[in-house]
Amino acid sequence: MMPISKLLAAVAAILLFALPGAALCQEVTTNLTDNPEKASFVYDDVLNFIRAQKMLSDGGDTLAILQAEYIDKGTPGLKMFIEKYGLTPERLAKAIRKYPDQYASIERLPRLLKELESKTRKAFVKLKEYVPGAVYPPTYFLVEAHRGIGSGSTEGQLISVDKWKPPLDHQITMIIHELVHFQQVVAVGYDKYKALFGPEKSLLGLCIREGTAEFFADLVTGRITQDEGLEYTLKHEERLWEQFETEMNGEETGDWMWKKPEDPEQPYHVGYALGYRIVEAYYNNADDKAGAVNDILSVTDYQGFLDQSGYRDKMSR
Repeated sequence: MMPISKLLAAVAAILLFALPGAALCQEVTTNLTDNPEKASFVYDDVLNFIRAQKMLSDGGDTLAILQAEYIDKGTPGLKMFIEKYGLTPERLAKAIRKYPDQYASIERLPRLLKELESKTRKAFVKLKEYVPGAVYPPTYFLVEAHRGIGSGSTEGQLISVDKWKPPLDHQITMIIHELVHFQQVVAVGYDKYKALFGPEKSLLGLCIREGTAEFFADLVTGRITQDEGLEYTLKHEERLWEQFETEMNGEETGDWMWKKPEDPEQPYHVGYALGYRIVEAYYNNADDKAGAVNDILSVTDYQGFLDQSGYRDKMSR
């Protein structure tokens, strides 16, 4: 991993994103640190929303208030979220009308978020144990239209809180997942990272990339973001692998990730869990664990990685 002193000069063009189709941008925040104790947690957007919601309770033009008091006052993280996901006052107002109790409960979040910060910082420290060269952009907490999105961006992790309910500890897993994608960008470089969403796209590559983020999230927090998908995968692994092996070299993500599967019993994002199993096998089979961490974060030969993991042989047996 590249030391922080060289990182800022070397990654002047980085994009970190969690979903396909995100707009490409070639300017990354310079608000980075290699010290997890100094990592930034930004709550301004949540506080702005709470103030706006109090103004709404007093009456007034809903869209105008949301625009002026929340959207226009947005942090760089919120502005990036708007750019990526098309958040508008109209969409936000519609969600507030549909889920009034959920949005009303947001006023209780600031205290819980400060408690979460302390635990998240400990998770950042633990990630450093596995990835000594890890770097930390800001983590932005914001309110959006009740979609439960966690994403990376050129500004840092973008974490929506409007579907959150206490306890919040499991949200640390999502934050670590997104942070690991940033480490992948640092390891392989911007051009190679984005190529997997373009000329080098493959289902296998995407699953291993997401599986990598899940693997480190599990090392750090003891769970993955797609725990339902993992439970389902472990129950049906042989059948899923047989199907996956016929599709993995194609570009279509099908029912594996990013859309609702046709089978109503199959959870979302099973491809994340299957990728996790491949990465887990690679790590467990490696004698040099530190070397395996570097291999996992910097993988670009996904077919070779699968072969070396031993996962295919295991499933064949």
